[in-house]
Amino acid sequence: MKVNLNVSGFDTEAVFFDEDIVKVHQPLVEKFTRLYQENEQRIVIFLCAPPGSGKSTLAAFWQHLSNQNPSIEPLQVLPFDGFHLPNAILEESTIHKNGKDINLKNIKGSYETFNLISLIDKLKQLKNKEPKWPYYDRNIHDPVDDAIQVNQNIVVVEGNWLLLDEPVWNELHHLADFSIFIDTEPKFLQERLVNRKIRGGSSEADALAFYHNSDAINVEKVLQHSVDADLKLFMNRNGSFDIC
Repeated sequence: MKVNLNVSGFDTEAVFFDEDIVKVHQPLVEKFTRLYQENEQRIVIFLCAPPGSGKSTLAAFWQHLSNQNPSIEPLQVLPFDGFHLPNAILEESTIHKNGKDINLKNIKGSYETFNLISLIDKLKQLKNKEPKWPYYDRNIHDPVDDAIQVNQNIVVVEGNWLLLDEPVWNELHHLADFSIFIDTEPKFLQERLVNRKIRGGSSEADALAFYHNSDAINVEKVLQHSVDADLKLFMNRNGSFDIC
């Protein structure tokens, strides 16, 4: 199936295998509806995956599917990226890591560059309020507070670090009703991320350097240091999914 989706503020044409829709995606959105009906309160779903795995597109597709069937409760995607610390704070902040002081702006995207306290507060609000959610504006490359009004009974929070196995972070999953993790081959993610940079105007050499200095570190951290999810999906090289 080809479908036009709005992903991170940009219109995107995505392709999903019909077999996957029948075996994986449609059953999942139906499961989310059952969870809502059983609990009779807002349901919070975590979709956690490494950079380059297409999690934002997948979440947008689930939202699309939920709007196609009146028997399915519509869901709303809430991106994790809105909890980036503003560039102004990153530029003036450092952490001591691997024996040296590192400016946070230089490792933007790593878990240390997100506002964990604000994230926890917003996740708690989801259960008893209709809070506003921050959004990461990819035109100005900074977060915008209170940009998204949460108004659906099922929300899918998608991001890299939702299941991170680090102090405090590893308690986040208790704030979700159901969690999903996407696993895949690191080499496959490298190809996707490098190609993304090249499409954005970088040379192949610069794209590879950026991957090894930044993305590769985050990919390894997510794949190797995440707590177990309620469901694991494996993304194959052709873009199809298997339930692990």
